[in-house]
Amino acid sequence: MKILEVATGKELFTFSLGDGGSVPGVEFNATGSHVVASGSTAFVAFKISNGEKTVIDPSIGWVAEYRFSADGRFMAAGGMTGIIIWDARTWKELRRIGGDAVSGDRGHVAFTRDSKYVAAIDNSGRLHFWDPATGADVLATGEGLRPDGQLEFTPDGRVMAAGADGQVHVFGPGGGASFKQAETGSQKR
Repeated sequence: MKILEVATGKELFTFSLGDGGSVPGVEFNATGSHVVASGSTAFVAFKISNGEKTVIDPSIGWVAEYRFSADGRFMAAGGMTGIIIWDARTWKELRRIGGDAVSGDRGHVAFTRDSKYVAAIDNSGRLHFWDPATGADVLATGEGLRPDGQLEFTPDGRVMAAGADGQVHVFGPGGGASFKQAETGSQKR
């Protein structure tokens, strides 16, 4: 994995996960000070200023997707033991939430824009919102969603889309802080 300076194209660092495999995912933290990479047997953070490597979790293996909260406090990933929440400044695991209900190797996660909740789809097809600070399951809504569906919020955080297999499920304000399924549409590829 190479880190390049955008303005000049100059290579700043070349990082290796050390497992000899591909690097299916990379993501910068909210401040841009670190880049996190997942491989077939490694999940690590690299400090951009000096190339320092920190192993986040040596046992997690391949991670489908991980996301940072906009406030820079949390990082979340879907894994075989549920949703895992880390402190995005120290890389220490804080908690595992959802358990077997959201376990799997293809789980996708998304943070609300205000960083108050992390969302994921459970194995029965319901969308959940958890408080990353406490692990509390604060809302479950919708039905029939694919557990491996991509999740994304609009920039203002008021609407969320979940999609897989050509289906797009849109969730919008349901009163207060809740979300309700607004519409479902199909898109042919």
